[in-house]
Amino acid sequence: MKIRNLKSDDIDMVINLLINSFSSRYNRPPFVENISDPKSITIVAELDDTIIGVASLYIIQKLTRKMGLIEDVAVEYEKRGQGVGKLLIKNLIKKANLQGCDKIILHSSQDNVSFYEKIGFKVNEKQMILRNN
Repeated sequence: MKIRNLKSDDIDMVINLLINSFSSRYNRPPFVENISDPKSITIVAELDDTIIGVASLYIIQKLTRKMGLIEDVAVEYEKRGQGVGKLLIKNLIKKANLQGCDKIILHSSQDNVSFYEKIGFKVNEKQMILRNN
């Protein structure tokens, strides 16, 4: 298995992985320009020329500091529990540290809290959401 940066050729496989992992809301036109945005880092786990995992890091410049936001962590159902997600998250943590982030956050379903706690994350605050259709 190889962890590497997302390439434009990966988009279709990544979208299918996100749809299968989360919802059909991910079936929207991809924003390929985000691949080259230094504030948006998406990495994939590749095995035998197939994308089996994906995760993104967004660098947010605040008034006095930088924050990293990890989003869209998804692993193929058959590959879960094999360390793929852990490798993706640890890779993004390193990238956030290299970018000078003093805080890294992510949002998680209750079912995945223990997974992230094993990596070192702690439950901290409540998340609020307002979706625009």
